[in-house]
Order: sequence, then structure tokens, then C-alpha cells
Amino acid sequence: MVGHRSKGSARFSSIAPALTPAPFKVSTERDSGVVVIHVVGELDMNTATELEHELEAPLADSSSGLVIDLSRCEFIDSTGIALIVRAWQQREGTDSFAICGIGDQVERVLDITGLEGAIPTHVSREEAIAQLRN
Repeated sequence: MVGHRSKGSARFSSIAPALTPAPFKVSTERDSGVVVIHVVGELDMNTATELEHELEAPLADSSSGLVIDLSRCEFIDSTGIALIVRAWQQREGTDSFAICGIGDQVERVLDITGLEGAIPTHVSREEAIAQLRN
């Protein structure tokens, strides 16, 4: 029976609608003297260059704190993690870098790589900003 679909597959497709990720977007703002970079959508090898460009100016100016807010980041791959690690390494020792709003997937990747306890992470953006201001 070539070309025929079973009833089971038709029912499955109606149960599981296609999930569309949020469009990728990166934006920057200043909050209490701290630069906050918001990441929305999927941070992967196709979108990492946008975050890389957004990080250039804050990394060149170490006079203010830097927070990467991942609260609306739906997915991150090794390219995105590597970019965050490089930013943290450039700021390491200055106590002027943090990430916030990490989801389970990002937390798992940080744990697997052994970075979970190394990179400063905070539940909320407010908490991260408060820590960097002290």
C-alpha cells in the first residue's frame, strides 16, 4: 500500500502541532549603570554572531557591569555557550559579569561542562544587577 497513511499517523499529527520558536533577537539596555543584553529565541550557530556583535562594545569597556539575560532564550547550543564563556573569561576576576534567567537546558549544559559553579548566575535580572553594583 504505497502512498497510504495509517489512521494512527493522522491522529498523531493533529495532537502534536508544530512548535515555532520565537524569532531570534538581541537587545541592549543600561540599568543602574549595568549593561544588560537580552537574548530572545534560539541561540545557536546561526544566530550567535548577532550576540557576538552586541557584546563587542560592553566587553571593550570594562568600567560597567555586564549581564546576559537568558530568561527568554528558548534554546542554546555549544556555539552560544562558547560565546558566553568567552565573554565571562574576558571579564573574569573583575566581578563584573553575570548571566541570569537561565532555564533547565542552559543549566544542564553549564553543569555538564563544569561551569555551573564558575560563571556567576542569578535567578533574576534584578538580583544580577544588584550583585554587580556591590
